[in-house]
Amino acid sequence: MDYKEKLREILSVKFDNAFGLDIGDGSVEIIQLQKFFRYSITTYGREELSAGVVENGRILDPNALAESLKKLLRNAKPKRVSTNKVIVSLPESQVFTNSFEVDSKLKAGALSNVILEKVGLSMLVNVDKTYWDYMVSPLPDKTKKLVTFFCVPKEIANSYVKFCNSIGLEVVSLCLEPLSLARVILKSASRQSLIIDIGSGATNLNFFDSNDKLNVSITLPVAGEQMTKAIMDRLKIERDEAETLKVKFGFQDVPENTIRPIIQPVFEDIMSEIKSAITYYEESFKQKLDDIYLIGGSALLPGLLEAMRVGLARTVVFGACTHNIDFTVMTGKNNQFVLFANVLGLGILGSSTGYRDINFLKKMPRVESNSVNKLNLLKLGYLSKVNTLRTIMNNKLILILMIAVIATIFYFMLLQIESYEKKLVEENTLSEVLLPSPVSRGGVLSTSTEANIISTSTIIK
Repeated sequence: MDYKEKLREILSVKFDNAFGLDIGDGSVEIIQLQKFFRYSITTYGREELSAGVVENGRILDPNALAESLKKLLRNAKPKRVSTNKVIVSLPESQVFTNSFEVDSKLKAGALSNVILEKVGLSMLVNVDKTYWDYMVSPLPDKTKKLVTFFCVPKEIANSYVKFCNSIGLEVVSLCLEPLSLARVILKSASRQSLIIDIGSGATNLNFFDSNDKLNVSITLPVAGEQMTKAIMDRLKIERDEAETLKVKFGFQDVPENTIRPIIQPVFEDIMSEIKSAITYYEESFKQKLDDIYLIGGSALLPGLLEAMRVGLARTVVFGACTHNIDFTVMTGKNNQFVLFANVLGLGILGSSTGYRDINFLKKMPRVESNSVNKLNLLKLGYLSKVNTLRTIMNNKLILILMIAVIATIFYFMLLQIESYEKKLVEENTLSEVLLPSPVSRGGVLSTSTEANIISTSTIIK
């Protein structure tokens, strides 16, 4: 047994953990993990969203999203989340990335200036209107290092925090989805990897080097929703019926599958972009991809995985968890993982101190970060009553007020006790002064009489 590793496991446990929240264009997922030598799932849930609630990573209908998330939190299995602290992943479609080489000798301030200069020349983004950060990776050429730059529009990041605050959730981290996926899928081996995430509104391609560092991230504005719309337009049917047909038949090569010719052009567009991205990555970084992983809700369409293997002429596998996680509470865990991959990575971050991540919350000014009315939790009922009260107690203002009230009550109790003792002393003194003259019993005074005489003489003195 590796005792050092076991000790490291124990020391990485978080006792005040947070749950993961993944808000997508077509669904929202939550998960909370507890770690003690291994991860166990204490809470999880998934709720599909109606069209137009979240689009291209933008929250268009916060009220509808709030109702969906409230429902999800109330109906989470096998029990409700035990905290209002949440780790949220920012939508990939709104996170802009760029990678470039810089001199390996550049440090701190000088490096930041060079980064901003290169970003200004290569990206059509007003950096002043974004929160930005970067990662640095080594290169075979020791005189150079690779910088991967990330930025997200301030309005997008602010809107996610504001939304969470509106329903009593306190955001502790705003994370990047690719890093969350890498945390839960990649094996930390010396291999070049690509994670393809085919969701509802977009397909995301994330390339990682042999150190599991993100080198390139590409978002394609075509995915499952475009397939559904193609079926609706061709067959002149409603969205729900089109979605049902897509999920039932997908890309299966069977005679009764009449929708495959309809969605095939959309799939070919995706494949064309993936091939171009792979070629660009392998030529630019002089590295051949070793592993290709497929995840996302649309990745579960029947026959899609096989069609992608044929189209790329490469080995493609469903993403799988590389951590020791107890999936007992989740049914059909193999398929469930593809849907919960990102939020699992957030849950791991929320339950362990063993991971570091880019956190855009730290880039936000205090006035934009968190403003939570925790008293709303009693009315909204997302958490169990005990945990709701515990969460409210964590509110510093409420805690200070409660301490002040208790101190005030204690102070008045002391005044009452002091007043009662003073009154009791006065009554005893008065009764001693008014006692009758001592009576002799056979020439001898009783013990009580002697005590009274002494007491009286003391008063006279």
